[in-house]
Amino acid sequence: MKESGHRQATVTIADSEYEAFLELLHFIYSGKLTPTEPILVVDILLAADKFEVASCIKLCGERLVDLPMTAESAVMCLDLPCSISMAPALAEAAKKFLAKRYDKFLLTKFQDELMRISLTGIVAILSRNHPGVASEESVYDFVLRWAHFQYPNPEERHKILSSSLLPLVPVVRSMTNGILIDQPSCIVDFTLSRGQCSGLFPSGSIRSPPFYCGGHGFFLSAHGKMEPSNFFGLLIEKLEDKGPVRGTIDYEIEVKTRQSLEFLFLWRRTTTTDSRQALGCRIPWPSIIADNSRFFIDDKLHLRVHVKITPQP
Repeated sequence: MKESGHRQATVTIADSEYEAFLELLHFIYSGKLTPTEPILVVDILLAADKFEVASCIKLCGERLVDLPMTAESAVMCLDLPCSISMAPALAEAAKKFLAKRYDKFLLTKFQDELMRISLTGIVAILSRNHPGVASEESVYDFVLRWAHFQYPNPEERHKILSSSLLPLVPVVRSMTNGILIDQPSCIVDFTLSRGQCSGLFPSGSIRSPPFYCGGHGFFLSAHGKMEPSNFFGLLIEKLEDKGPVRGTIDYEIEVKTRQSLEFLFLWRRTTTTDSRQALGCRIPWPSIIADNSRFFIDDKLHLRVHVKITPQP
């Protein structure tokens, strides 16, 4: 160790490292590693890496491979520094453990437990578990709940959702051009391909990533319906969270047409910030999907959403 060159040396450790550091000292003087609790062994591994005790690093890694994992120790193994030679193998084992433990992660019994798991753990679970089309919207709702629990700051939450989580949710993979504007008024553009729109019929749906306005969260959804009449629907919905502002919300949807190549008014509505009702408009299915439809430009449907919140006096 670098401290060995000094007659007196001070080693600084955090309170959380205390138990692991004592075990590391015990190993240095005895050559024995006695703990078998996975979380403590990970802590000792991190301490051994910090103080460059190579023999202890090797032994901790080997022990972790043999020990049964817990959810907490698995998440810790996902975040091991790359300086640890066994980090990739332990991370792979951790991903397999989390994927198997939470293969039915939408079940109620797992929800409180999952809300406390870090981002790397949630990404590992979503990457390896695919509940199926019938559960895609439930996965979307789960991701939003987790993000709101872990990241109360809207801007940070939007960044995490857009960059790390929503790309893993099939129902929103293709509506990813929403723009975060957390102000009392915002304008957000979305694009759908003709293939995506065709895939919504007879009873499909697709959701955008969330966007924020005046402390409130929203998303745009597109729907295809056969009953009671064939139509293409666009809905603006509020997220479960409520921002600090009370007042009215003005919604407006515009669509770009092939003739003008400009956004034209399609629908408008005003409601209150306390309302949770989804609001939107319908377009007859033949009008939206026809080969000569005026709504598609190079097989792309371009939508623009305006949201404006007016606080109470």
